[in-house]
Formats: sequence, structure tokens, C-alpha cells
Amino acid sequence: MPKVGKKSFPYTSAGVKQAQDFARNTGQKMVLAKKGGKVKKKLKKGGVKKKHHGGRVSGGMKDKQC
Repeated sequence: MPKVGKKSFPYTSAGVKQAQDFARNTGQKMVLAKKGGKVKKKLKKGGVKKKHHGGRVSGGMKDKQC
């Protein structure tokens, strides 16, 4: 969405042209701001996703039979 100062213009070719003309007349800079951004996937239970290190561990005292 084009912005000049605090005034916003529609994100169309006509809106961009209006913003450029307004910026030229007032001596301010025009800023093209993007809407939205990258969306992060939200977990169901709201916690941090844990890494699973499952599986049997070989070695250790259980494997040694005396």
C-alpha cells in the first residue's frame, strides 16, 4: 500500500500514481509497504515442538550379562 507521510493510497496503478503526484507536490517520500508477511505454523498445544530421539540405545550395563 503506497503511503506518503500518514496518508495511505489504494494498492492499484491509479493509487500509486496519486501517491507519486501527492509526494511530488508535498516534497515527501512515497513508501510502498507490503501487506502481510510470512505466516508461521501454530502448534495445537501452544508449546515448542520437541525433537524425538526415540529408539533403543545399545551399550551400557543392560547389555552386559555377567
